[in-house]
Amino acid sequence: MKSKSWSQMANAILLVLPLLVSALFGITNVSADTTDSVNVTLHKRVFDEGQVPDSKTNTGEVDNNFGGTPLAGVTFTAYDVTDHYLNLRSSGDTAEKASQEVQSDAADAAPSYATKVAEGVTAGADGTVTFSNLKSKDGDKDKVYLFVETNSPTNITQKAAPIVLALPVYKSGSDSEINSDVHVYPKNEQTDAITKDLSDESKKDLIVTLPDGSKVYNATYGQKFGYQLQIAVPWNIADKDTFNVVDTPNLGIDDDATTVKVAGLTEGTDYTVSATDATDKNGKGFKITFNPTAAAVKAAAGKKLTVTYDATLTNAAVPDKALNNTATLNIGNGTDVTSTPVQGPEIYTGGVKFVKQDKQSAAKLAGAEFQLVKLNANGDKVAYATQATDGSYTWASNNDSATTYTSNDQGSVELKGLEYSNKLADGQSYALVETKSPAGYALLTAPVKFTVTKGSYADNQTITVTNIKKGILPSTGGSGIYLFLIAGALLMSGAYVWNKRNKKNQNI
Repeated sequence: MKSKSWSQMANAILLVLPLLVSALFGITNVSADTTDSVNVTLHKRVFDEGQVPDSKTNTGEVDNNFGGTPLAGVTFTAYDVTDHYLNLRSSGDTAEKASQEVQSDAADAAPSYATKVAEGVTAGADGTVTFSNLKSKDGDKDKVYLFVETNSPTNITQKAAPIVLALPVYKSGSDSEINSDVHVYPKNEQTDAITKDLSDESKKDLIVTLPDGSKVYNATYGQKFGYQLQIAVPWNIADKDTFNVVDTPNLGIDDDATTVKVAGLTEGTDYTVSATDATDKNGKGFKITFNPTAAAVKAAAGKKLTVTYDATLTNAAVPDKALNNTATLNIGNGTDVTSTPVQGPEIYTGGVKFVKQDKQSAAKLAGAEFQLVKLNANGDKVAYATQATDGSYTWASNNDSATTYTSNDQGSVELKGLEYSNKLADGQSYALVETKSPAGYALLTAPVKFTVTKGSYADNQTITVTNIKKGILPSTGGSGIYLFLIAGALLMSGAYVWNKRNKKNQNI
């Protein structure tokens, strides 16, 4: 019985002894010390341009309030940098300084001392990628890992800062419990890959306020206007073999490829421009092909390029139809190319339809001839229009070279490619002046005033112009006059005979 008690006491002492030793020598037992691997999950977050928070830090744990938007499609590569990191520490660097030096070395690409361990791409609605079962120790040395963003979507101009993870990582609020499931939130800034707009000067020239207060852009045939593109150059553009912009306008707009300029780059060295022909659906366009290996293009990585060029409204433009101009940015490698289209603002041209007809019968009248004029507030003709073969208008104070518009067999006359009446000088208005009436009809004596605006070209807005037939009179010296003379003579003779007989009867 005594032997059994001593045995139990000895076992108790053996159980308590490690705790006494730890207390005496300041040693803390951590159950996680036996963990030989760690999982690292990267939660990719993207913020709009200028909205990336500077103060947001990682805790190593899931943070549902980190902010930003999850981003899939980002490639991260994990590297082992343990030896280099420990060499820096042994040279006197603090842990923070050693991490900063490794980050600095990996700013552009992984340094030569980094050994690739694994690669993964963020995916899913949460934009995450997990590097599982990374070794936490190399013998008695704690591992140090470097995570580098090696590829990302084309709208990411700046890649996330490299992440240096020196193990062990402790759970939040604990100095002893190791976190074997680490969560890190790398941040990116996103911007529009490409934007397109009219130049400021063109906006002023084309803008018009409609009667309902809305604003649209209105141009006349032959009018030129300028565009501006903003292209965000990805941080890794030097790794791409495709980098171009294709501009495709709607039919009715022609680009002038000779006016294409890219600010800060040299044509022929950094980029080339080739014109594209018009089709039955599109106007003339162009393609800019950038050279990703050119020094100036590589220097533009993470910045924006500004492209300017001119375009012209042609007589293929249909009034009241919104015309646009689509630019498509293409960036990638081989068959893996991302295409991002963007449209410029809509542009309209004006027009109006007339129908010439008989006032009484509404029969359609062909052959009526008109001139297009501008009237002042008093109704005086102040300008006559001459329309060139390309549809463009010029205006003169006399009608020496004014264009004649003739009604067809349906009595139709159409005017197209005009600027809206709102853009005319104060008090001015458009009008048609009839210079020749249809055969047998009286010439109109007053101009036909009309308004050009958005929607005025619609079929239900057709303006009716009527004419009245002239009276039917015989021509002087024609055979018809003799008939009238004979008839008149007979009537007079009959009246004379009747009058004479009447008097004779009265005398009897």
